[in-house]
Amino acid sequence: MKQPLFWLLILCAINFFAFLGGHTLWDVDEPNNAVCAREMLLAGNWWVPMFNGDYRFDKPILIYWLMMPIDALFGVNEWSARLPSALSLTGLVLVVWGMTRRLMRVFDADANKSERAALMAAGLFATALHMIVIARAAVPDPLLMLALGIALPALLIVYLEGKKKTPAKIPGMLVLAFVAIGFGTLAKGPIAGLMPLLIVAAFLTLMQDWKSWHLFHPFKGAAIALAIALPWYIAVGVLTDGVWLEGFLFHHNLDRFTDPLQGHRGFPGLYVISILVGWFPWSGLLAAMLWFGSWRLQALREEPVRLFMLCWIGAYILFFSVARTQLPNYVLPVFPAAAILMAWGWAYASDVVRQQAIKWLAWSVLVLSLGVLIGGGLAIEKMWPAEGYYILAMLPMLLVSLLWLLKKEWLVDKQLDLRLLLVAGMAISMLLLSGWSVKGIDHHKISSVLAEKASDAGFDGSELATFRYFQPSLLFYHGGRLPMLPDTQQVGEWMAAGKAVVMPQDSLEALPKEIIPYLIVHARVHGMYARRWLLLVSLQPVSEVVQ
Repeated sequence: MKQPLFWLLILCAINFFAFLGGHTLWDVDEPNNAVCAREMLLAGNWWVPMFNGDYRFDKPILIYWLMMPIDALFGVNEWSARLPSALSLTGLVLVVWGMTRRLMRVFDADANKSERAALMAAGLFATALHMIVIARAAVPDPLLMLALGIALPALLIVYLEGKKKTPAKIPGMLVLAFVAIGFGTLAKGPIAGLMPLLIVAAFLTLMQDWKSWHLFHPFKGAAIALAIALPWYIAVGVLTDGVWLEGFLFHHNLDRFTDPLQGHRGFPGLYVISILVGWFPWSGLLAAMLWFGSWRLQALREEPVRLFMLCWIGAYILFFSVARTQLPNYVLPVFPAAAILMAWGWAYASDVVRQQAIKWLAWSVLVLSLGVLIGGGLAIEKMWPAEGYYILAMLPMLLVSLLWLLKKEWLVDKQLDLRLLLVAGMAISMLLLSGWSVKGIDHHKISSVLAEKASDAGFDGSELATFRYFQPSLLFYHGGRLPMLPDTQQVGEWMAAGKAVVMPQDSLEALPKEIIPYLIVHARVHGMYARRWLLLVSLQPVSEVVQ
């Protein structure tokens, strides 16, 4: 309690940064983003996202603006690609701490209660499973999470403080909120502005307080956000004759909402399950705070912080449940709300409710840990025989929950709290996962192996192509361009020019039979993602064939 920021930063160092670059990139999102940043850096292009020589419509510019100078300083590697995410989540941990502290004080909580609630919210957030996973991924989601993690609590603070005393001018906290929304729009697009609008609208509707809408200065706020985001959108539109804007806004936003892209259909309850599993080991505590907290609207109006957090979570779940494309990462921005909601509920809960919540927490950790150990071990063993033991990295969580359930009275006498034990257990598990388990299975991601074999055989970044196969990580590790050859004629012409091709082994039968005797197989590997044998092949040089 005396050094909360120090201990929070220690947690971030362990959970977000330890062994950050210790394994190769995961397909497909990580290398997609990393390759785009490298390609833009090499071309001196700071405006138009490019991938493999073509426009990349998937995400706006902010993730690349952060990756490119890091690549320039530290080289293009896994650590550089993931660093923006780890820094963003570290910043968000501090934001959750600061915003919870401020909200508690706005609500007239005493200093001790405010400090404890703030530390609890940030500590739970820094040790939740999905937060650790996304902090270690080279993706733009942490940037949106940071933007909305700043903006939404700031908007609530403006509302609560404005209800006490109407400010003479636009509050600094409100300016901060709209600046964050502007940067969020550069990170993920219009969703960064749409979700705060829906959440605040739902909150004011349930509060029956639309007359307070003026506290948010919506027109000035929109001008601030647009002043940050609009210049780049205009620039990329002009530079690509509108092609990039059309591809991003219509295909990757509107089409994603109306049609299930890439087969990501989801199912009813996906996001509820995603939040509960992603919140491990705190899933039981979150469920308890929701279960024992009041759901009567009149009572919630007297606890506007709790009502706002429920609107935040509920609006996200409802909005993305309606969307046809569904992925667990879509609801990542609700986790700051979950952390604040839990800390708030705990701060004002009775001793009886707290005891029940701790019981829920202990049993949920036990059940989920058993599920992960048994289910995960069997899955790994089925995929890679004799490697299922890597799931034992999660064993500390099972041991902590068992210890608490069997020795609770002794631990309480020693003034040990289950929450503190789980924080320590989670840190140990994450060190084992990142430093042992993930590194142990890294050899199954074969793109770096193929790239190394191609380089050893003398094929540079302009002399490698693929046929009936493509993984962005192969492009990342080999560099240059990676053409995807559409037919066997082009495969033959490519190899006849002295170049190499990566292709599935079962696609050999599609090649002309007369060239099969002259194929050189430089590598044969089993792809983790392709789930089949892949070959790195070329043709014997003409001089050797003649001899």
